[in-house]
Amino acid sequence: MKIMIVDDEVIIREGLSTVIDWKQLGFQFLEPAESAEEALERIPVEKPDLLLTDIRMEEMDGLTLAKEAKAMFPDLEIIMLSGYDDFSYMQQAIRNDVSDYLLKTSRPGDIIQAVLRAAQRIRSKWNSNSKVYHKEKEMRKHWFEKILAGDGGADKQVMGEYFPLFKDSDNVGKRSCYQVVLIKAEGWGNADGSGLLLQFAVENMLREIVSCETLAGKRYLVAVMKYDEGSKEKECYCELFPEIERLLKCTLYCASGPSVGTIEELSLSYHKALQTAKYWEIFMQERILSYERIGERKGWRTVSSRQEEAELSQLLLANDSIRLNQWIGTRVSEHFEHPEVTYESYSSYIQSLALSGFRWLERMAAELEALKEGIADYSSFGEKGDVALRDKLQQYLETIMNAYHLNVSKGPAVYVQQAIAYIQQNIGNQKLSLHEAARYVHLHPGHFSEVFKRVTGTTFGDYLIQEKLELAKEMLIDPSVKISEIARSVGYEDVKYFSQQFKRYYSQTPSEYRDELFGK
Repeated sequence: MKIMIVDDEVIIREGLSTVIDWKQLGFQFLEPAESAEEALERIPVEKPDLLLTDIRMEEMDGLTLAKEAKAMFPDLEIIMLSGYDDFSYMQQAIRNDVSDYLLKTSRPGDIIQAVLRAAQRIRSKWNSNSKVYHKEKEMRKHWFEKILAGDGGADKQVMGEYFPLFKDSDNVGKRSCYQVVLIKAEGWGNADGSGLLLQFAVENMLREIVSCETLAGKRYLVAVMKYDEGSKEKECYCELFPEIERLLKCTLYCASGPSVGTIEELSLSYHKALQTAKYWEIFMQERILSYERIGERKGWRTVSSRQEEAELSQLLLANDSIRLNQWIGTRVSEHFEHPEVTYESYSSYIQSLALSGFRWLERMAAELEALKEGIADYSSFGEKGDVALRDKLQQYLETIMNAYHLNVSKGPAVYVQQAIAYIQQNIGNQKLSLHEAARYVHLHPGHFSEVFKRVTGTTFGDYLIQEKLELAKEMLIDPSVKISEIARSVGYEDVKYFSQQFKRYYSQTPSEYRDELFGK
């Protein structure tokens, strides 16, 4: 595919010639033309497929060039460059069937995207009238999917015709291994099919640079890599991907399955690669993940604790999205940091937290079945390897919280909310008790105790202690405040008893907690 740049400014011609690596993008770069007249003389001889031209030039301008070039070659793709954001020029360019209109101040990444969109249209034109091409494309896709599925009926001769990489797989003396790699490309946004265009660009570059077979999918680009025995696959990625990222101004994520020795074993590598790709949510700072990194993990906690359920109940009742978000972040971080956590155990834990939220709503709105039916099913979280389980959980719990406070927040629950506000205002008062809170909301202590436990999932006494100790933890962050002062601030005159309570809940004394905070 040939590209010609037309501009009467030498700095623009040289800049576009050197800033973008046209060869790596799959273009044969023709000598730039210094004027529209020169371009019109050369176009019939050199036959470019794409013209990248300035709109304002001395003598003949780019609009006239586009009109005359299109008259000669109707399928010629033309991208206009302008130094001015001039709507009238853009209108005229559209009338002249120009493919795209860019400012000269556009970033190289924007120019690359426009050029690749044009390249995709050129290829579509080339192939639109070819029935043979479409049939071969469908057959290739069919056989590729059979290979990845482990279908034993795949014909080796047919595979060799459609996949040159597999032709020498049985040759004696050539010990090779194969590996399935899933590649996700980001950085061009989702508007106007930019994601698919970026995948198309990555696929083209990958096939130019390395020996591989590829299959474009909705979520990933599937690549089958071939290596000589003993080579280090990850080193190949580390060298290959930065080059593609630099040229396409994008970010690549890679999940690889284990290496296998035969084509028949590729399905194993593919399914392990799919499993590995799920870990992008857990290892958010790592973009190259291999199955070897996660294959031996045994899993960790899959069910939320009673303490976590109680904390979640209080947060949902408080109707505080910020604190809920912080709490979810803490729970998720604890899982991510554990060396044995697997995606399966993590997704089960997320489902467990979602279930805890749903149970809370059931307790709070037992009589409103229609409200509960409007809440989405949490059990599907993680089934497809979602990379935003944490966000899904946040949205789900906020939906539950909002549904409750918009539709149910009345009756007994109102008294509990008033009592919680009273507790927070008087947390340092040693006389704060169940009877005091019941008197404040004008309920009998026995009835108030039952309502409080039903609504919050915990007793009044346990809730009060937890609120006091959570406040104490926040105060311990300030090293200038004495522990005895903190104890009095949360309603404990006896520092020793305060320390015992703190250790009972957090398995360490206030002093030990503070020392750990400051790395002593």
